[in-house]
Amino acid sequence: MSSKLEPQQAEPLSQDKSAVTVRPIQADDAGLLYAMHQRLSLDSIYYRYLQYRPPTLAELEQVCQLAPERGAGFVATVQQDDERVVGVAYYVREPQEQAPTAELGILVEDQFQGQGIGRRLWQRMQQHALRHTIRKLRVLFHPNNQRVARLVSSSGFAYQATRHSGLSEYLVALGESPRQSASVVA
Repeated sequence: MSSKLEPQQAEPLSQDKSAVTVRPIQADDAGLLYAMHQRLSLDSIYYRYLQYRPPTLAELEQVCQLAPERGAGFVATVQQDDERVVGVAYYVREPQEQAPTAELGILVEDQFQGQGIGRRLWQRMQQHALRHTIRKLRVLFHPNNQRVARLVSSSGFAYQATRHSGLSEYLVALGESPRQSASVVA
């Protein structure tokens, strides 16, 4: 997919994986998340939100203030002059599901993609969800987003992949070993 606009140029950062910290999201992270979204390419915004509009500051504040019974989130940060958010992962419980299920969102800043940060965020989310009785994570994404597909398929958990309405959906069964193969249902 090609971007309609040129991505904003970000100043060079240290991309040393060991310099990245993954920690629980905090209420005052909304501004840092908003700044991260301003550095993202349009492709990254589209692949995460399935539209070219990034979330507003008010929408990010809601993510940063999830009540524990509704969900949880983590951010990946680097230290430059100040702390800078370069990745985020969060889940929101789906109250209508019989088995405790949550929808997961994950996003890593472009220049930090492919360095294991998404995997670290994913693993923290899995561990947290399991400790808080979540049994399934639903991941909806654009079919061309191969990074998310690889992240889920290599998670070590069983999952069911479906496609509908032009989207890929993986339902990850936390705590269950993967099956021989995960089928795609159209």
